[in-house]
Amino acid sequence: MELQLGLSLALPVHNPVKGFDMRNHGDGVEKKEILVGLGLESTKNQVRNKRSFDLAFDESAGNESKMLPLLLWSGQPNEEGDEKGQKRRDSVSVITKNEGEGNHVVGWPPIKSWRKKMLHQHHGVGHDHHHHHQYPHHQNQILEANSMPMSMLVKVKMEGVGIVRKIDIRPHHSYQTLKDTLITMFSKCGREGGGAGAEYILAYQDKHGDWLLVADVPWQTFIKSVQRLQILRKGGLNLRPPICKSILFSIEILSFSLLLLLSALQRVSAQLATDPNEVSALNKIIDHWDLGNQLSLTIDPCMPNATWASNTANPRVLCDCAGSTCHITHLKIYALDILGEIPRELFELKELIDLNLGQNVLSGPIPAEIGQLSKLQYLSLGINNLTGPVPPEIGNLSKLLSLSFGSNQFSGPLPMELGKLTTLQELYLDSSGVTGPIPQELANLKSLKTLWASDNLFTGKLPEFLGIFAELKDLRLEGTLLEGPIPSNFGALVKLDILRVGDLGEEDSSLGFLENLTSLSTLSLRNCRVSGKIPEQIGNFAKLQYLDLSFNKLTGQIPNSFQEFTVLQFLYLGDNNLSGELPANIVTPKLIALDVSFNPMSGNLPLNFARTGFSMNVLGTSINGNGLPDRGGFGLLNCLQGDAKCTNQLPSFIVAASFSIKCGGTGQTSASGIEYDDDSETLGAASFYKSSRWAVSSTGNFVFNSNGPRYIASTDSQITETLESELYKTARLSPSSLRYFGLDLMNGKYIVELHFAEIAMEDDTSSWKGLGRRIFDVYIQGERVLQDFNIQKEAGGSKRALIKTFETNVSNTIMNIHFMWAGKGTCCIPLQGTYGPLVSAINVRQVPGAGNSANRGRKRVRRIVGISLGCAAAVMIVSSVFYLWWIKDDAAGHMRVQTDIPKK
Repeated sequence: MELQLGLSLALPVHNPVKGFDMRNHGDGVEKKEILVGLGLESTKNQVRNKRSFDLAFDESAGNESKMLPLLLWSGQPNEEGDEKGQKRRDSVSVITKNEGEGNHVVGWPPIKSWRKKMLHQHHGVGHDHHHHHQYPHHQNQILEANSMPMSMLVKVKMEGVGIVRKIDIRPHHSYQTLKDTLITMFSKCGREGGGAGAEYILAYQDKHGDWLLVADVPWQTFIKSVQRLQILRKGGLNLRPPICKSILFSIEILSFSLLLLLSALQRVSAQLATDPNEVSALNKIIDHWDLGNQLSLTIDPCMPNATWASNTANPRVLCDCAGSTCHITHLKIYALDILGEIPRELFELKELIDLNLGQNVLSGPIPAEIGQLSKLQYLSLGINNLTGPVPPEIGNLSKLLSLSFGSNQFSGPLPMELGKLTTLQELYLDSSGVTGPIPQELANLKSLKTLWASDNLFTGKLPEFLGIFAELKDLRLEGTLLEGPIPSNFGALVKLDILRVGDLGEEDSSLGFLENLTSLSTLSLRNCRVSGKIPEQIGNFAKLQYLDLSFNKLTGQIPNSFQEFTVLQFLYLGDNNLSGELPANIVTPKLIALDVSFNPMSGNLPLNFARTGFSMNVLGTSINGNGLPDRGGFGLLNCLQGDAKCTNQLPSFIVAASFSIKCGGTGQTSASGIEYDDDSETLGAASFYKSSRWAVSSTGNFVFNSNGPRYIASTDSQITETLESELYKTARLSPSSLRYFGLDLMNGKYIVELHFAEIAMEDDTSSWKGLGRRIFDVYIQGERVLQDFNIQKEAGGSKRALIKTFETNVSNTIMNIHFMWAGKGTCCIPLQGTYGPLVSAINVRQVPGAGNSANRGRKRVRRIVGISLGCAAAVMIVSSVFYLWWIKDDAAGHMRVQTDIPKK
């Protein structure tokens, strides 16, 4: 310890420090003046006729180099503190006896009194404290045993130095050895602070409290009376050596800070004690998921104010230390792409309240031990790659308030044990992979406020028990195999804010249940076989912002109450059987998009249809399109409604037999010479655009996309599996329905090439961002040619080219290619609103030499008729010639002349 603190002092052969001289304190300066000026003169005795400091030190004394430790411990260890329970020993320290310091720590480093006593005991000190102690190098100067203790520790203070040190007077035999030791002890301070030529004097305090200059009394008298030593700088007060002061002050601050830190750690260790089983389990979890870089717990995980315990920390570990033992209650490892299975050690954290492992790449099944975490209130496992059945043991988590396991690869039905979670308020199982009927036991979840169950292969009827969840605010059930009708008791869900039900089969539904659902802000009943008229009451829904009733069987007129909407932004009524005229003021102040396409409607466009920021699609209706940019296109495609037939509007010599489109990008020519037309036109939430040979229609809005509408996708990455990489670097997107039409085509058989490449979703298997699935359907001429089409799956990954080829017939000069989202696929990976149809390019060409059979039949008939008529004409001509010749021959003998009628 002496070596570590630098307290072993060498007695130099000579004074090594120039300028640090306690001998030359200046001629002509009175010692009395010095002491009075420094405030050290005794009030009892004035210092008179004192000897000079030089005379007190014998210059001729031998200057042997000798190591004299500042504190002599005779081999005893200098430990930091008393051992617990050790009995205190009596002190023999002169300083303790005379200054009344007791067991207080004085000077530096701190000295415990029992160590001093151990020192004396080690050297044979008796209880009467009388002994002889000889120094081997100075046999001739033995102190009196009855009057002097073995060790004489006195404080030494140097002016300007913040730390008081101690020196043992006993080993010194003259003023010279004392002076040399002091010079060595404070040489650095004198050298750095005093500079060249600095002079110091040495004073001491005797037993009576008087301050005297050293060397005024004989050495033996001095060592018997000295209580303190002070090295004073000659020249007055407040001449502190700044550098030395700064260094020592820094040492003081550092030492004090370390003591505070050690004290704090001791208090923490005394007050906090995390369950060791939980600490061990947590460390194993960190190792299992390789989280050492994000979460390195070198101290207690439940340490107060730890950085990993804040609300924004990720990973996050939070504890409850209300009792004598701390327990881990919150564990969040969110969106960190952790790989592998769920470790069994996780279930050692039995006090967990909140477990969030969402948006990672966890694989394998959920262990049955999940049921041991009986105190869980929040469990999030969504957006992972978990497989196997949903474990029924989740039903043991009776305190759950929120459960999420959507966007995974589970299989099998939902366990009926989920019905035990009677306190559950939020259930997210969309795109989870579960199948089969929805268990009737889920009717017990009467506290549910949120239920997301879209994109699962549920079968059977849409459960009627959903209508008894009176607290329900958000219900989403799209892209399933459920059958209608929508239960009428859904009308009791008066707290509903969001209702999205879609893609129901079998029986028709009606909208009568909506009458009292006035709290709705989002209502989507798309493709639900809804029939009948639209209720007038819907127009009074003051909070409604999004309304989608497209792809149903609605009849009648659009209610006039739709002119009263105050906050409605999107209105989709396309692909129904609505008739009549549009209400004149249906374009309300907040409306952004209106779609009434493919309805047998008529009349004029509404007022304000040309308002900036508003888009409207009336394609496939009989509405007068005067004023619309593509009025000609609307009239051309009216024939698609009902049984009407379209005819070529162009002369026969310029009728098209092919068209090619670069969807979502600028025109380009392929390596094979195919010219793809530009399709970079910006389309909105209800838009139509017509080119010279084709047209495009897009409807739908990415409702929850925080990044705004995105109807074109693009990438700078190279597309593989093709020589036409540029053809796939842009693509047209749609959240609902995307149609392309070929116009003025020759009737006949065609080959349709659809080009795809997934450029919006990643396929990185080491990241949760690669877990998305885009699924949609494709129709050509009304026939579904692709169902549940997944580009990534078909192509073998993202940014890989894929071409799908089909044959079809054109009989009315128009080709209809329809890309439609049926509610399936993930919605929000890697970003919100990442779903719906995507297409990169379209190439359509007529099959060479394969005309329409009807045309060929008609041409054959015309040829037959022409030949027949020609033959008949020839026969008549021949007959006429023969007749005239016969009449001529007969007239030569019997000429008949026609006359008037004879008169009577």
